[in-house]
Amino acid sequence: MADIQIQNITEATRDKWLAVAKACPYATYFHTPHWYESIVPNQKHIALEIIFDDNVSAIISFAKIKRKGGLLVDHFSSPGGTYGGWISASPLNDQHVKILTDVLLSKKNLTFKANPFCPSPTPDIFFRDHTHILDLTKGIDKIYNGFYRGHKSAINCAVRNEVIIRASESLEEWDKYYELYMDSIDRWRRMHDSKAPRTIYPRSFFRRLHMARTGREVLWLAFKDNEPIAGALIFYWNRHTVYWHGSASAKHFHLKPNNLLHWEIIKDAINKGYEIYDFNPSAGFEGVESFKERFGSTRISFPMLITRTPLRSLIAKIIQSGESS
Repeated sequence: MADIQIQNITEATRDKWLAVAKACPYATYFHTPHWYESIVPNQKHIALEIIFDDNVSAIISFAKIKRKGGLLVDHFSSPGGTYGGWISASPLNDQHVKILTDVLLSKKNLTFKANPFCPSPTPDIFFRDHTHILDLTKGIDKIYNGFYRGHKSAINCAVRNEVIIRASESLEEWDKYYELYMDSIDRWRRMHDSKAPRTIYPRSFFRRLHMARTGREVLWLAFKDNEPIAGALIFYWNRHTVYWHGSASAKHFHLKPNNLLHWEIIKDAINKGYEIYDFNPSAGFEGVESFKERFGSTRISFPMLITRTPLRSLIAKIIQSGESS
C-alpha cells in the first residue's frame, strides 16, 4: 500500500461540517456544530477538514477553552466530557487514523475521548474509559426481557403510582428541570463530597439549548400530579441515542421514576428506528454503573487522551493551591 499523505488542511464551513456529520455512520450529536454552539457559545471552536491525496477526507472539531482569565487554555475534542475525534463519509484505514491522531496531538493541552462507535482502529497511546449501551435492534420484547427483575418491578411501581413520562416543550418545564438539577447537585455534594461534579452547568445553558432545538435535543420528564419529579436530556443523531444528563427529586425516589423514564425513552427510540441507546460514562460511580447494567446494557470501552504541557500543569497547580488555602 502506497503511503498516504495530507493534501490540504482547511477550516470547514459550518455547512460542510454538518453535512459530514450527517453522512458519517458513526458520528454522534457531540460531533456536530449544534453541540459546540450550545455548550461553548463564547469560546472559539472550529472544524478542520483534512484532505488526503487518495481523495478521502475527514473532519476533526475542536473547542479552545480559556479559563481563569486566560491563564488556562485547553483544547477539547469534544467539550462537555463527550466523544470527539474524526468523522468521515468514507472508510478510514490505519494510515488515515495515524495521521488524524497526529493532527489531534498537534493541539497543546488536549482532552480527547475517542468515539467508541468508530470502526477505525485507534493507536494504543491512550487511557481507557467505558460506557454502557443497549443494542436497540434487538427489539422491545428482547430488551425488556433482559432487564433485571428489580428494574421490572420498579417500572411497574412507577406505572401503578401513575407516573407519566413525556417530552417537554415549554421553557417553564426546562426551568423546572434545572431546579431538579440544582437539588441533585446539593444531594451529591452531601453524599459524595470528594466526587462532587466539577462542572455545574448554568441555567443559561439549558435555556440556550431549549431555544436552539433542532428536534434532536429532547428533555424527557417524569411527572407525578403534573409536577416534574425526574428528567433526562437525550440527544439523537443518525443511529445513536445518548443519555447525556439526568436529575431527579429525592423525595420521589420511592416512585421509581427513573426506571420508567429510561424505559419510555428506549421504546420511543426503537419505534423511531434508532439502533443504539448509550447510557454514557458514569464517572466511576459504582451505583450509577449498576443501575445502567441492570437494563441489560453492554459495557464497551474506548480510548481517551489528556495531554498537558509543563507550564499548563504548573499554572493549574498554583491556581489550585491558591483556591485551597
